[in-house]
Amino acid sequence: DALPILLLVASLVAWIALWHAGLPMLASSLLASIVMVAGLLLLERTMPRPGLDPRSSGTIRSDVAFTATTTIVAIVVPSLVVVPLARDATAAVGVAPVWGAHLPLWGSTIAAVLFADFTSYWWHRLQHTMGDSWLWRIHSVHHSPRHFDFWMGARVHPLDVLGFTIIGYGLLAALGAPTTAIEITAFFASMVGAVHHTRVDTDCGWLNRILPFADHHVVHHSIFSPDAGNYGNITTLFDQLFGTYRSPTPRHCAPVGAWSLAEDYPQGAYVFQLLSPFGR
Repeated sequence: DALPILLLVASLVAWIALWHAGLPMLASSLLASIVMVAGLLLLERTMPRPGLDPRSSGTIRSDVAFTATTTIVAIVVPSLVVVPLARDATAAVGVAPVWGAHLPLWGSTIAAVLFADFTSYWWHRLQHTMGDSWLWRIHSVHHSPRHFDFWMGARVHPLDVLGFTIIGYGLLAALGAPTTAIEITAFFASMVGAVHHTRVDTDCGWLNRILPFADHHVVHHSIFSPDAGNYGNITTLFDQLFGTYRSPTPRHCAPVGAWSLAEDYPQGAYVFQLLSPFGR
């Protein structure tokens, strides 16, 4: 049960080691993520969770393609586009940074994680509670799989990820948060996202009161409306604060899927899934 937690710690240690060795932060993020990916794929083969429906044939290629696009938008785009543009925009309009310059890096990083978690919680919650809105349509791509594993976790529409990065990392940059704190936050958020989308057989118990592990997040993917909740992407603190925390189901989880999508939704069609929110 502790193995996904150890993978999360190992990926963070790898990031810090690479950064201290002189690698750019973006390169450190991309290389350190290999620790998580390799570890989770190994554990999914050796410790699969019982009770989950198997992956349908012909779906892995599209999910690998989504993994590539999600990695670019979630890790590369904030570093190269969102954060610099937000800094330039605030400077252009003459807005002074309000972030506490006296904060040490560790303090700024914790504050950045909580800020990004708060904004993404409400982004995510609105996606699920505004009916058949454009917010839900772009997010429904992520809930379309009827299987639950590492690869489906990155089946997220690029516009969905971009919204997450702008309201999280863009606002952090506009507020004047240190670039290093934002980079660590973006990497940590991506690694937590990997950990809570895995079919590894885990029961993380009380640790789900801090971070959303797979036995907690699989409830969010339930096709049944009473299970609606667990919107936290990085921590579960705001689910607990705003009354949307749902108890983990280490065993006997409900079927997963999206309520609004037809039974014949093409699970392996990458281009179709990119266009589906727009009615194509």
